Amino acid sequence: MVENIRKFPDMLLYEPDAEGTFRPYEGGRIVIMGMGGSAAAGDLFADWLGLDVRTVRHYDLPPFYGEGDTFVAVSYSGNTEETLSAYSQAVKRGMRGFVITTGGKLREMAKGDGVPVVTVPSGYQPREAFGFLFKALAFGAREMGIIKGEEYGELLKAAEELKGYGEELDGEDSPTYEVASRIYKRLPLIYADASIGSVAVRWKNQINENANAFAHVMLFPEHNHNEIEGFDHPEFLDTKAWLVFLKTDYDHPRVRLRMEIVEDLLRDYVLGAYSVGAKGESRLAQMLYLIWFGDFVSYWLTVEYGGDPYRIDRIRKLKEILGRR
Repeated sequence: MVENIRKFPDMLLYEPDAEGTFRPYEGGRIVIMGMGGSAAAGDLFADWLGLDVRTVRHYDLPPFYGEGDTFVAVSYSGNTEETLSAYSQAVKRGMRGFVITTGGKLREMAKGDGVPVVTVPSGYQPREAFGFLFKALAFGAREMGIIKGEEYGELLKAAEELKGYGEELDGEDSPTYEVASRIYKRLPLIYADASIGSVAVRWKNQINENANAFAHVMLFPEHNHNEIEGFDHPEFLDTKAWLVFLKTDYDHPRVRLRMEIVEDLLRDYVLGAYSVGAKGESRLAQMLYLIWFGDFVSYWLTVEYGGDPYRIDRIRKLKEILGRR
């Protein structure tokens, strides 16, 4: 898996293949339908652009979406049942859009419906293909006119810039390995500005699936209105919990101040705290840096546990049971 993590900048630079005619974007809301690793690209897209974009992880589209709105259905395998269901509803409601997949039922349905298909390389776990999926999303959005060449160029520039951090983030003498060693056999509490919630959730999901380990996410400033009071119980938090703050230069200044104060206030209630500062010129570049950093952390954590990053026994078992019902 680590070899595929190392390819992340190159994945962001690949040029997708597309079939079909993209209908021009005419304004309106944008919904990105997907699950797991496929949906993560939609979360980052929304955080990056600040458009009226919502990621739906469900069988059903909210009832307020319809004609005039735009959809993107993302399923790496092309067979994700929740996404297939939501896609069918979008088409029936007369929405315009495109799909991103490697094949499967989604590709067949889209071709039959006359919906453009952006194809991404196969042979990866969906979470490994995050770079391909995000690039495909930006590509399709550019083809529809949702984003312009300027934004697309920003992504390409950020990917090239990211390459320069490869040696720094890789290896057992790297900060990514240091973070992994600190949260090994501990409970990571991952905190970030709500404006980069996609990055924090990506960290949690990668730790869950790659290292088969538990992790928790809470975003600021909401954290300060509830979770901050939750550290008295259970008592093991002071010997097991480790705070991980993800920070960019674009965080709200009051959020940065809140994080500093919270770290001091909670010092006696947790085992420790670590801040990961993003690098990069643009806001997107810094988000991508933090995502790559977290992917490496999840891998090194897997190594520490002696596990297999491709073991997803419970997910497979769940799908098996669902398939019989």
